[in-house]
Amino acid sequence: MITGTGSAGSGESAKKGLTQVLSLRIFTASIGLPIVLVLVYWGGWTFTIGFALLAAAGALELSQMLMSRGILFFPRIAVVWIVALFISRQVPGVAPTEVLALGMALNAVAGVILGRDASSFMGVVTTSWAALYLGYLFSFLVALRHLQDGLAATVSFFVVVWITDTLAFFVGRRFGRTRLLPHVSPSKTWAGTLGGAAGAVAGGICLSWFLHVTWWQGGLFGLVVSGTGQLGDLLESQLKRFTGVKDSGGLLPGHGGILDRFDSVLFALPFAYYLLKSLGIP
Repeated sequence: MITGTGSAGSGESAKKGLTQVLSLRIFTASIGLPIVLVLVYWGGWTFTIGFALLAAAGALELSQMLMSRGILFFPRIAVVWIVALFISRQVPGVAPTEVLALGMALNAVAGVILGRDASSFMGVVTTSWAALYLGYLFSFLVALRHLQDGLAATVSFFVVVWITDTLAFFVGRRFGRTRLLPHVSPSKTWAGTLGGAAGAVAGGICLSWFLHVTWWQGGLFGLVVSGTGQLGDLLESQLKRFTGVKDSGGLLPGHGGILDRFDSVLFALPFAYYLLKSLGIP
């Protein structure tokens, strides 16, 4: 009898906890989603600076995560470098790869000057990786918005990512039995992964008219964005396990931090951009 009561209590507690998490997620999304859509609609410098600031906030989260493990990181250099990479996408004649290379050189020099021992080399490595991950990859969002059908491409990209995340969560909770990669993320299942991908393909097909592509190209877009996005999610999960944190931050209640919310976006962006380019969207 006692065991049965305990199990029922645990079940009720789990349901209550899930309801609270979903309520927080919906509340945060109701505020954040309109802001993202307005930025996407406006485009231009407002769009670029808005997402550059988000990426910079992600760099500060990464700094806290790495420093919790005693790993050296140069947050101010990372923020300046990341913002410069975003700006390079907006300024004609400036290539992001040039900013990446110049920043690499300046970061190495700064590491030598600012570092007081050999551990400063680790700061050079971690800061360079942050610029590549949060600056170069994330700045493809600006490149995506600059396509001829940039508004449609960017909105479609976010819709596919959100479909993937939503279905992966609910399908995984309802049907998930076999863990995907338990050593990376114990909560992710094959059912959730496949459910998210299937929903993304269907979403891509439905959005094909909006993207001005054929139905199968829209489905391919959904599959590529969903697949690479879920890989990006796993990458961030591994990073959190490495640094020993549950969430990258607390800026977005119910979602965690910037890295938690945009992890799949970061990794999927270059694949989405080059796929659309290969399909003939200039």
